[in-house]
Amino acid sequence: MGAPLPRAERGDVDRITEAAKAALGQTAFAEAFQRGATLSPEEAALTATKVLPPAPSLAEGV
Repeated sequence: MGAPLPRAERGDVDRITEAAKAALGQTAFAEAFQRGATLSPEEAALTATKVLPPAPSLAEGV
């Protein structure tokens, strides 16, 4: 938050951003991005747990 993005991560961020814009459309993406920018880290984490499937456990791959 407020820190510069490492150069090595720029390609991934650009690729994911373009995929999200393609899926949502430019207007919906911009609105969602703006809403997300106003969330505290705690609110963002709570929102993510509501809309994203749980991450696989590391133990599941063993």
